Amino acid sequence: MAVIWNVVGLDATVATGAINIAHWEASDYEVVDGVTHRGRVYGSVNLEANVDAEGFIPWADVTKENAIAWTKAALDASGDEFEGVVSIESHIADEIAKSKVPVTIRTNPWEMGDDF
Repeated sequence: MAVIWNVVGLDATVATGAINIAHWEASDYEVVDGVTHRGRVYGSVNLEANVDAEGFIPWADVTKENAIAWTKAALDASGDEFEGVVSIESHIADEIAKSKVPVTIRTNPWEMGDDF
């Protein structure tokens, strides 16, 4: 599969429509032998809205595609090597890989039955 990006909320200044923070999540999954293995990362990132810039889009007119593109750009521009889009998507892939071959388990043995 491919990582699915979503913006779950936008913080904006009511008077200007300037978006200040994007709350986002990125997730993916893979089904192997009927078992779903998932990876997910979520967070928030500051957006630098300039209400005087040409092409400014106020909150009421922002599309999901706009918000996702701005979020990804802000994550890549953060300067933190662990917050870039590639790093986040790699982390999700790692979570899925680790789920397929777990080294720890979090369940009660009596709930596993013959599956363990």
